[in-house]
Amino acid sequence: MRKLLITGFDPFAHYQINPCWEVVKALPEQLGDFRLTKLLLPNIFGLAGRMLLERAEELQPDIILLTGMDSGNTHVHVDTVAVNIRDALVEDNLGRKPWNEPVIAGGPAAYMATIPAHEIVRELRKEHCPVHLGYTTGGYVCNDIFYLACHHYANSKTMVGFVHVPLLPEMVWDEGLALPLSESKAILERIIKTLSLLAKEE
Repeated sequence: MRKLLITGFDPFAHYQINPCWEVVKALPEQLGDFRLTKLLLPNIFGLAGRMLLERAEELQPDIILLTGMDSGNTHVHVDTVAVNIRDALVEDNLGRKPWNEPVIAGGPAAYMATIPAHEIVRELRKEHCPVHLGYTTGGYVCNDIFYLACHHYANSKTMVGFVHVPLLPEMVWDEGLALPLSESKAILERIIKTLSLLAKEE
């Protein structure tokens, strides 16, 4: 059985919960031919990345799948690009708000996800799942860990990807701008199962 490390974040800013961690917690321990290891990360620049890489070094996963929260839409996004920049529009959970700083000084401008993101989205859209491609993960802690993981595992067999999930209905006034936990969970399960099949073909 192959190993998949999947992460979520704690709440930040004015939010009391973080839907990505709620979805990750709800996943079964096994999907496809992956054994899942779940890891909660803090919304703190630098620390989240160190915790991720330390756990990954212990586990030696075949896949690292990172998740984050995306407000204002009802689609799950499979992201494709991590950029070498820290641009925080809100403070992290230690009160830091970096602006126009590199994630890694002298590092490449960007990395592409190494999971087959386009193929996953294409397959799930055939099933009419509300899934879109995302083209960057912004400049907050989501992007920070995505870039660090891509940098650390560049040219290795470990594949790295990122998925953003919508807010939950209890987090918004207008439930039309959210997706129920059960639906986000079902979509993430389909992503992982599809990834399991596609990764076998690599």
